[in-house]
Amino acid sequence: MGRSVELRPSVRSYSFDNAQFSALRQKVGSGSLDPKANRLSTAPEPLTEAPVDLRPTAPDAEAVRARATATGEAAIKAGKVAILVLNGGMATRFGGGAKGIVPVVPGHDDVSFLAIKLAEIKQRAETLGGSIPVVLMHSFATEGPSEAHLAEIGWGGLPEADRYSFSQSIMPRVLPDGTPLQDLPEAADLPPTALYSAPGHGDTLGRLRGSGVLAKLRERGVEHILVSNVDNVGASLDPFVLGAHIEKADKGAGISVEVVRRVEGDAGGCIAQLPSNGRPAIIEGFRLPEGTDLADYPHFNTNTLWLSAAAVDMDIPLTWFAVRKRIDWPQGARELTDGKLEVVQFERLIGQATEFIHSAYLDVDRDRRFLPIKTRDDLASAADDMTRFAKEAGLLS
Repeated sequence: MGRSVELRPSVRSYSFDNAQFSALRQKVGSGSLDPKANRLSTAPEPLTEAPVDLRPTAPDAEAVRARATATGEAAIKAGKVAILVLNGGMATRFGGGAKGIVPVVPGHDDVSFLAIKLAEIKQRAETLGGSIPVVLMHSFATEGPSEAHLAEIGWGGLPEADRYSFSQSIMPRVLPDGTPLQDLPEAADLPPTALYSAPGHGDTLGRLRGSGVLAKLRERGVEHILVSNVDNVGASLDPFVLGAHIEKADKGAGISVEVVRRVEGDAGGCIAQLPSNGRPAIIEGFRLPEGTDLADYPHFNTNTLWLSAAAVDMDIPLTWFAVRKRIDWPQGARELTDGKLEVVQFERLIGQATEFIHSAYLDVDRDRRFLPIKTRDDLASAADDMTRFAKEAGLLS
């Protein structure tokens, strides 16, 4: 069970920790890494201190905005800010493929998630006169098509010196007994996207360092990095929110997390006090004890983070979680449930870094900052918003 594995030639160029994988699959096979073990033993306490209110309805909103915006603009002009777009994963809820390259405005095939993100950054750099490096994190499943799309759109016109990219590491999927799917006889004719997975967005920070990109950013003077999902075009480089983060960073926060007020349908995690040390942290829903009432935790994590480059330039011991998935598999090859094979993939969460790094929380304007698109239906419902953001970024007249 603990023996090493050899990846298929087509994916051997991606970072892979064979020893870590061997240990994880052994734990799955023994039952010690059952998904039930992911849950906390007791429900965490709600936040004792409210996040910084950056919404238009906040007290002294105009004065706070003017002060923070000036701080943010000065940092951008000085070249102290970079953008990291999470363009990895497997986009399983979106039908697979590279979500970032999908056209998001009907009739405009070149207006993709990535195109809007890059256009907004270019526009901001030109307006303020600063240099804004952009980092794209791909996965083995998204790298090829994304790089082809970036070549087609010329990286949105960004200067070549400001273009960076790296790819997530890779992990084989396994059966619930720990057997790697790639070792199964019927796997010979299956694509890598069936046999392997990208190990969650928690892989971001380790690969940012391991790829050497973080060192390059710090060498050029970058002090702060905005991290956002490729599908959330609302998470732009707003000098106001940046300035609020810098104010918190100056007081010792290594991470600032954008949160919004929870509404019906928000099924993710929460912001709460850690049972172990009382530190405010992001706690994903699957880690909460069964029966936990999310209404007790009014702030919802958007997965938009502002990082202090110095604070995250270290090894962060994020937990590995075993996540059960059902994937398409050849009929008759083995026992299936509803035509799907149950498999296990290993993932880590970027938000768990808040358990190890002192973090601040910013209560942002949901309508402007949080527009996640997880399914095709979400994209259809957000057609007007996508058109608006594309126009604001200068992609449409």
